[in-house]
Amino acid sequence: MSQPDFVFRGHQSAVNCVHFMCDSRFLVSGDQDGKLIIWNMLLKRQLTSITTAHSGAILAISSTETTIITQGRDNKLCLWLLEAQEFSGTLKLQCTLDIESMNFCKFSSASKWIVGLVAGDTANAFIYDVEQDKRLTFSIERNSFTRMGNRQDTPMCLLLSCTDKLELLVGYESNTLQGIELFVQEDTVDSCIKYTVDLPHKEPLMSIDMDIQKQLIYTCAADNNVSCLAAESGNGKVIRTAQLSHSGSSHIRCFASANVVAVAGWDYALHLFTCDLNPIQDVCFHRAALTCVDMSSNCKQPLPGIDNELAQQRWMSQPQWIAIASRDSRISLWNTNRINQAHDSVGA
Repeated sequence: MSQPDFVFRGHQSAVNCVHFMCDSRFLVSGDQDGKLIIWNMLLKRQLTSITTAHSGAILAISSTETTIITQGRDNKLCLWLLEAQEFSGTLKLQCTLDIESMNFCKFSSASKWIVGLVAGDTANAFIYDVEQDKRLTFSIERNSFTRMGNRQDTPMCLLLSCTDKLELLVGYESNTLQGIELFVQEDTVDSCIKYTVDLPHKEPLMSIDMDIQKQLIYTCAADNNVSCLAAESGNGKVIRTAQLSHSGSSHIRCFASANVVAVAGWDYALHLFTCDLNPIQDVCFHRAALTCVDMSSNCKQPLPGIDNELAQQRWMSQPQWIAIASRDSRISLWNTNRINQAHDSVGA
């Protein structure tokens, strides 16, 4: 595939992150200049934007039902309330939290919880309850042995999951991954390290994701390795690896419902694998390194507050989308049906 179905061009600088929200009715994007854009996925145009959502680059975006969460290079974590109409919308800043962003470690969220690094103190993390507006801190300090002696290991990646328990994955600069179970009390957070594993990467870890149902963890780094690990049941054992043609990737996502693992490469390509890390195909369109990837929901609900029957029909017939962000300031949208055709040929 060489040409996307749509291209969004509302940014003037590198797009660092994209995120689908509200049953994929909207796509949220953030760029190097701190601009935040909300895209209407039915009309394929901007719903609203904020030119300076952060005074520095936007590093990460997530959301709850109607709240958008953004992390900036300005060491701020912002929560925005989105009020959307059919053709327009507004963003209202709800609250701002301090967060450590200087080492580019991104926050992670699950359900009502947000986890990030404490500003100025990478040995500690905080967990924030969005519903109760409560923030508690806990230690993730880890020391590693190097040729220069023992030193504090810097967290590079966080991934929070919330099923029947609250679990945090922490990827460190030494390419060590720890699985930590969190127990949130009224005024404290207790943590228990479930496993520690050395990852098969030779360069710094860049991103982690997880198939929660199968308890599989996926990682990518500044080298050309992609790895799959068995989580708690396998004590983090590496069970599969794959190699990219070129070194360096920014982001990895596992879309288990589509049996797709997507890796955003520094070589301008999106590398697609099955969940077993068998290669499917490379998506090549952008003219600079890729930074982020997301996939829209495949479960469509009628558009709330829209009485236009034609608009509802158009929405319900929308395909599932993959959104790719790049440093070339563009966002490309790809119909996953085209990927599924390649996927089927792999399995044939």
